[in-house]
Amino acid sequence: MSKCGQCRQFTRTRENQKDFCGAWEQPTMADRQACDFFAAKKPSSNPTSLASESGS
Repeated sequence: MSKCGQCRQFTRTRENQKDFCGAWEQPTMADRQACDFFAAKKPSSNPTSLASESGS
């Protein structure tokens, strides 16, 4: 299960009690289940497969 805290649109805010979702422009929490606008912060691809695809 993906969570808000793993999303690129998630922003940690120190001055507020809740964090911020850029997609919804609303407060959220890092451990909340991600919505349909989830975009992973880090690609889950294998770097060796990318090198073979680029012809290296």
